Amino acid sequence: MATVPVFAAAQPSQNSLMKEIQKFEKEYGGHLGVMAKNLRTGEEVRYNAEERFPTASVIKFPVMVAYYQAVSEGRLDPQQRITLTASDKKPSLLQQLGDGLTMTIQDAVRLMIVLSDNTATNLVLDRLADTHAARLQTVNDLMMRLGLKNTRLLNRFYTWDTKQPTPEGIRYGPGVSTPEDMAFLMEGLYRKTLINEKASKAMTEILKAQFYEDMIPRLLPAQECERLSVAHKTGFVQESKVDVGLILSDRADIAMAVFVDKHPDHAEGISNTGFLLAAFVSRAIWNHFTGMTGYTPGRVNTAHVDWNIIPGGKWGIWRSPAAPFPHPERANGFTRSDGTRYPYFPHYADSSLVVFVPEKLQPSDNGVNLIVHFHGHMNDNMGVLENYRIPQSLVAERTNAILVLPQGPYRAREEFCGKMEDPGGLERMVKDVLATMKKEEVIKEAKLDGLILSAHSGGYRPVAFCLDRGGLNAHITDLFLFDAFYGNHDFYRAWLLGGTGSIHAAYTDHLAEEHTSFAAGLDSQAATRFRITHTPVEHEQVVQEFLRPWLGQLPETWKITP
Repeated sequence: MATVPVFAAAQPSQNSLMKEIQKFEKEYGGHLGVMAKNLRTGEEVRYNAEERFPTASVIKFPVMVAYYQAVSEGRLDPQQRITLTASDKKPSLLQQLGDGLTMTIQDAVRLMIVLSDNTATNLVLDRLADTHAARLQTVNDLMMRLGLKNTRLLNRFYTWDTKQPTPEGIRYGPGVSTPEDMAFLMEGLYRKTLINEKASKAMTEILKAQFYEDMIPRLLPAQECERLSVAHKTGFVQESKVDVGLILSDRADIAMAVFVDKHPDHAEGISNTGFLLAAFVSRAIWNHFTGMTGYTPGRVNTAHVDWNIIPGGKWGIWRSPAAPFPHPERANGFTRSDGTRYPYFPHYADSSLVVFVPEKLQPSDNGVNLIVHFHGHMNDNMGVLENYRIPQSLVAERTNAILVLPQGPYRAREEFCGKMEDPGGLERMVKDVLATMKKEEVIKEAKLDGLILSAHSGGYRPVAFCLDRGGLNAHITDLFLFDAFYGNHDFYRAWLLGGTGSIHAAYTDHLAEEHTSFAAGLDSQAATRFRITHTPVEHEQVVQEFLRPWLGQLPETWKITP
């Protein structure tokens, strides 16, 4: 006789949701059980919620609860050290490591949850009581006291000699539970009543670090939320796929348990249709509780900064809507007068900003100093980072500033600088840099103090337009031009004559006329602030040759105090 899904008195508003869940179950295969609760409104979604399912590794969550219970009672010390032996090793990460490795029991708990390490699970379980039977009973009795009616740990992981030939042991493997039980346990975690508030907070943080994200979190639209995190535990083996957790967001807080059993797709990897079933059902429930629609996971979080630690500081990269590109004038690419064609992708599609932050950056009450460097032809900001030793020069001269490397035309032979030619373009980009650095806790206040604009080769043009219409001239103290004075001289002249800032320019033979004729046309006061040096070094070596000496000449406000 066919199993009939149990809807458990679905509310009228849930009718379409239940049809959607059934549709996904039919489309992706397997037998599904779901329990979800909107923890702010109390509304529940149930689909076979009281039916028992194999837990796979999800039973490790109750083991963690039992561990924290033992800690709260003083029966276990989280800093107790464990020595890994050959006999401990089961299929897991720890199986690959050498005998004699030591760790704390707290470390083992994290490995048990975050990486679902089977060896670590057994190491934790073995310290809950003196015998195998007593260890199982410790977990199972606690679950009963907490109100879970159908949750049982049935064996150690990958330990066949302790496996019992009971109906449960044969049918369910290491553990059995119901969607209802697991959602109930998650609600206790959310209410901070699971063991106690301290333990609940600690367990939530561990669950948030879960490595496997193929089910509940997979299709959630994180980038359309101000705040969204998932504290969860997964489990999958053979035909069982399980994920239970808390969805914590500005739109809704949800306790959710999704169990998939008897699923015919045995393939490993994210394309497994059992994983997809769990992911689509999770998103359907999210949509129901939040009023959202669709099943796309949302845009890539391009505003996320990827940090990399290097000697003397760290550099990061993210994508900014205020970066020079994309720009409408290059939406269809660009063709040079010589016929060279640069299509939109990849030459004008890159909106990345790279920053370097010195290790001991010292913003003042007035704000933080920035150095914005524009690269030249046939280059990109990562190429600048690699080849011109700019961060190294800042470190060597104790320069108290954040370096910003915007992406200009990507490896193209042209000067157009996109949004830097729009009124206020520089100011918008700098505001995004400051806001991002505040969000990343690099600075406390998104305030600009001093600003240096720097250019190599074709980077002269963005500097010129930033001077003419960028909106931040009151902050610009110096210009660094590395063989980069090809044109737009009227913009440079107006800036030099209209303020007190200085231009430092080094040039090779081919730009001698541009520099000397410009200098000859300046009055005596401005001429002292147009500091030019002829150099015999190669064009590609000018930055390396002159940047550090120029940084060394900056005033003390641009120096990090030792």
